Amino acid sequence: MGNPEHPITKGFTCAKIKKHINRLKSPSRILSPMLKSGKTFKKISWDKALDICSEKISTALKDDPRKMLHIQDHGARGVTKKVTDNFFTSLGCTKTHGSLCDTTGIQACIDDFGALDHNNITDILNSTYIVNFGKDFSSSSIHLSQIIRKAREKNIHVTSIWPGGGDYDKYADKLIRINPGTDRFLGIAIIKCLLENNNLDQSYIDRCTGKDKYFDLVNQSSVTFLSEQCGVSVENIKFLAGIYAKDKVSTILGWGIQRHLTGMETVRHINALSWLSGNVGYTGAGVYFSISSIRNLEFDWIGYKPCHSLLLPVLADEIEQCHPKIKTVWINCSNVVNQAPDSKRLFKTLKNIEFTIVVDAFMTDTAATADLILPCALMWEEDDVMGSCMHDYLQYAKKVFTPPKGCRSDFSIAKELNQRLNTPFSFPKREECFRLSFPELDGGVSFDTFQEKGFVFAGKKEIAFGNGTEHESGLFSLVNTLTSEPEKNPIFPIRLLSLINKDYNHSQIMPEEQTDLPVITINPASLHIKKIDFNKKTFLVSSLGQLEVKTKFDKNLHPDIIIYRKGDWMRYKGGINALIEARLTDSGTGAAYYAQQVRLEN
Repeated sequence: MGNPEHPITKGFTCAKIKKHINRLKSPSRILSPMLKSGKTFKKISWDKALDICSEKISTALKDDPRKMLHIQDHGARGVTKKVTDNFFTSLGCTKTHGSLCDTTGIQACIDDFGALDHNNITDILNSTYIVNFGKDFSSSSIHLSQIIRKAREKNIHVTSIWPGGGDYDKYADKLIRINPGTDRFLGIAIIKCLLENNNLDQSYIDRCTGKDKYFDLVNQSSVTFLSEQCGVSVENIKFLAGIYAKDKVSTILGWGIQRHLTGMETVRHINALSWLSGNVGYTGAGVYFSISSIRNLEFDWIGYKPCHSLLLPVLADEIEQCHPKIKTVWINCSNVVNQAPDSKRLFKTLKNIEFTIVVDAFMTDTAATADLILPCALMWEEDDVMGSCMHDYLQYAKKVFTPPKGCRSDFSIAKELNQRLNTPFSFPKREECFRLSFPELDGGVSFDTFQEKGFVFAGKKEIAFGNGTEHESGLFSLVNTLTSEPEKNPIFPIRLLSLINKDYNHSQIMPEEQTDLPVITINPASLHIKKIDFNKKTFLVSSLGQLEVKTKFDKNLHPDIIIYRKGDWMRYKGGINALIEARLTDSGTGAAYYAQQVRLEN
C-alpha cells in the first residue's frame, strides 16, 4: 500500500505494484553474475565479475574513453541512480541523450513557457472544465485518475479526446474521437472558432511572441478543412471552443500525443490554445503535461557533463556510425533493446560490440546481448530518495525487502568498480548522498524529518506562470508551423499505436507470464481487415518484419488504427518495437513510435 498520510498517493497503489512484488520473488530472477561462454552463460563470483569489468573498462579508458558507451535510462530512478550515472560520466565515456519517453513534450513546453511546470496537481479540482488530450486514465497515473474521479463527483465536466477504444468513458462526461496524431489541427481549429467569435483573451495575446505568423496560420485554413484533417466534426470543434471561451479550464496532455512525427508541434498548438484562451496562470486553469519533482534536489556536488553522446531513439545507427568505434558497453536501469525502436537491429548491434556488460535482474532482450550480466537489487530492496512525474513531493523510499543473496544495487556495484579503477570520483555513503541532495525548503524542514515522515513538498509555488512565463521576456512563444499529414501508404494502411500496458511497468514482465501470443485490438468494421480470416494464423506486418498475434475487437476504436499493449519480449514471441522503425519526432530527440504503419495478413 502507499503512504496513507501522503496528500497525493493517500495509501493506495496501482496494480503494477502487486506485479512488482511478484517480480521480487520470481523463479526466473538472476541471482549470480553470469559470464558468456560459447552460446550459454556460466555463473562466476562477484570478485571475478568486477575484475573483468575493471579490466575491460580500464583498457577502454586508456585507449580512448569515448570507446566506452554507458546507457542508463529510467528503469529505476532516484538519488543513487543519479550518482551512478554521474560516476560513469566522470570517466569521460560516451553517453546517450534524447529520450524514449517524454523529451518531445518537455521541449515543447520549454519552448512555449520557458520552463516545464504546471499548477499543483490537486488544483485541477478547482477547475470548471477539464479537457483531456489522450491521457488513458484506466492504464496509467492512477493517482491522477483518482483526482479526475473526484472532479467528476464535484460536477466538473470532463471531455476526453482520444482515438477510440479502451475505458476512457469511465473518466469522461463526453468523448470525442480523433484521427491519430492530428491534435494540432484540432487545437488550431478551436482557436479559429474562438477568434471568429471574439473569445480569445486579448491580455494574453498581448503577452506573446510570434503573433503575426501564428494568426496567419489560423487564417490560412477553414474550420471545415481542419475538421476533415483531424476527423472531429465542426459541431464538436464548436463545443470545445465553447469550453475554452470560459474561465477555469484545465488541459491535460497525454504522453501519447508527443510520440507522433509532429509531437512537438502538436503539444505547442494545444499549449497555445490554453494560453490564448486565457486559461493559464491562475487557480483552476493550466496545462498539465509532466513535471519531475526530482528537479528540486541538489546535484551540484556530483555534477559532470558528458563530452560525447549518442542519440537514444536511433541508437543502433548512432553506434554503427560512431567515431571512435564503441568497444565496451555498460547498461543499467534499462531494457533498451526491448524499449527502443528497431529492436532487432539494436540487438545485433550490441551483440557485435567487443564486450557488453548488462546490470539486470532477468534475462531480458537486452541482457541476452551481454558478455557479462550483473544481477541487481530491485525497487524496495534498497533505500532511495525518489521524485514524481506529476507532483512536487519528494519521497523517501524505504527498503522493505532484503535483496536475494548474490544481488547488489547499482550504487554498490559502481562504488566497488570505482575502488578497483581508483578514480577521483567520490562515493559517499548512501545516506550521505541523500543528505547532500536534500534541498533547503521553506519552513526549514530537515532531512531527518523528511526521512521519518517519508515525503515532503519541495515545490516553490502552487500556481505556474501566474506572473507570466519563465522566458526572460515573460512572454509566451507561439509556434509558427502547421505540418501537413503524410500521404497514406496503401501497402501499410493501418497506424500502429503501441500503448502502455495497465498491468506492467513497460517491459517489467516476468518470463513465466509471457506464455501466449501478443494481442492486438482493432475495429471489426475496419476496411483494412476484410480479407483476413481470423480462424487462421494472423500476422502483424511492418516494413521491418512480422509478429504472429491474436486479435480482439473494439467497435469504438478508430478504424484506421491497431492497438498493441507494449512491454512483452522478443524472446517470448513479442516485442512490438521490432516492427517499429527508428524515427525521430520534430523535436529531434524523441522517438516517433506512433508514426509506424502496418497491415494484417494471414
